[in-house]
Amino acid sequence: MPVYIYYGDEDYLREQAVLTLRNQVVNPALGALSHKTLKTPNISEVMEAVDSVSLALGGDSLVEIIDFAYLGDKAVDDAAEKQLEQLKTSLTSVTPTKHVLFVSRKVDRKRRFPKWITGKGVATVQEFKQLPFWKTDEVSRLVVQQAQQEGVKIAPDAAALLVDGMGVAMQPLMNEVRKLGVYTGGQPVTAAHVKMISNYQDNVFELLADWVTQKRPPSFFETLDDILMRQNPVQLFALTQTFLNNIFKLRYWQQLGVNQAEMASRTKKNPYKVKLDLEAYQRVPMDRLTQLKEKVLEFEWKAKTGQLESRTAFETLMAS
Repeated sequence: MPVYIYYGDEDYLREQAVLTLRNQVVNPALGALSHKTLKTPNISEVMEAVDSVSLALGGDSLVEIIDFAYLGDKAVDDAAEKQLEQLKTSLTSVTPTKHVLFVSRKVDRKRRFPKWITGKGVATVQEFKQLPFWKTDEVSRLVVQQAQQEGVKIAPDAAALLVDGMGVAMQPLMNEVRKLGVYTGGQPVTAAHVKMISNYQDNVFELLADWVTQKRPPSFFETLDDILMRQNPVQLFALTQTFLNNIFKLRYWQQLGVNQAEMASRTKKNPYKVKLDLEAYQRVPMDRLTQLKEKVLEFEWKAKTGQLESRTAFETLMAS
């Protein structure tokens, strides 16, 4: 049966699978006659597309259904339930030359329609799940493979550097790979290129500095959104703790009269970097640093225990 469900939060790999199926099914010479896309359709629109006669002149056709609400957690009333039953009948009688593809980030299998359509024998189901943030080696290898398919050669250490700085979401990683490919003019992308062109880790430190000093430029929350697209909040909480602890230690030692050379020795940092950090944060009251340390622990705990969604917890922390 030519019905497919592609779902999951790994947007890049999911879209690559959609492109692969589209290339296999759609005849470019026929264009819209063999390919139709529905975005956030209602049930009637889906039924019409599934039941309509194909204009592909006897060849294969593809109907792409993007973000169909009833695959997720949309409430179903009696009228919608009746329509969904009719849709089931339509989907089980799709002609062999008409391919119906549902694409969604989420499928709630607790509900009747998603449970039925993802059941055995109804559709070809593929889940594209973002890898856990700690599987950086696996993501790095995947970046190298996908880059090669897109005509960009990237060194393994360069891919690893990108993943360390940006997180494990493939879409922003591949956007950066394409940018690097253009920059190198078709030459292999090296770690040196990544350090020269990619600045996401620097953006994180700049964001944290603005948060601690309460500067918050107009672009602060835009930068925060951009960072949260690329890095898991769990990683960001850990980075924030380290960043804040380093500042707290320097300021505390400064109050005790420890000289900068000794601070550099204790922290294994360049003395000049210690000097710059002390100058940057000398106006931040120790009370604020103490409160921020407590808030980091508070919101990280809320994220880990499920009291707050992890992204919301980090956003709330950055607003404090």
